[in-house]
Amino acid sequence: MKKIILVLAALLLTVGAQAQLGVKYGVKAGLNMSQLGGGTVKIGGESEDFDASDMLVGFHVGAFLNVGLADIIGLQPEIVYSFQGGNEDGEHTNLHFINVPVLLDIKVMPYLSFLVGPQVGLNVYRSMSYDGLSVSGSTLDDALENVFENATGVAGTGGMKINTLDIAAVIGVQFTVPVIENLTIGARYNFGLTPARGVTSEAKDFGISMSGSANRVIQVSVGWAF
Repeated sequence: MKKIILVLAALLLTVGAQAQLGVKYGVKAGLNMSQLGGGTVKIGGESEDFDASDMLVGFHVGAFLNVGLADIIGLQPEIVYSFQGGNEDGEHTNLHFINVPVLLDIKVMPYLSFLVGPQVGLNVYRSMSYDGLSVSGSTLDDALENVFENATGVAGTGGMKINTLDIAAVIGVQFTVPVIENLTIGARYNFGLTPARGVTSEAKDFGISMSGSANRVIQVSVGWAF
């Protein structure tokens, strides 16, 4: 992750030095409304679908760099700490990510931009809570890795895991306030392309698989450019 950020920073410094339309940087923060998508668990020849979770309200905070590449096109990389997850039948799954989106900034009007691009996320904290009880980190990992074995009573069937790496597609809009041009207001949708949860290697060896369950996040933010 550190290498990705260093390479990205070096690239942006090079592009920024060559860009004639200016470089802006700033900070942002806002609201998250997130859920874990539905999917399917397969055990042997049987499969069971599960629904998407209910929305979990969280927050995000980060920094951005906007590099002008042409009259209406720019590049906007960001680094964002994002609190997301989902609610499922009273069970709260909290996932904290460091997300690095790299977005094309396409100006459709003088003060309105369309944002689109990929995002790489690294899970740095995870917890689950139910009925006042909460487990997190390695304790949660230990509990999940035997969940199928505990459910079936069959030794060696393994369990689930929270995936560390998350790849997503991002689409959104960004509005610059005309009378206060340092102030931006944005809204976007982050759609996970990789599953947020998976199964352990022991579960795979036993013929258990899980598909779906991607992160889905709606973000509304306010930013300030320097």
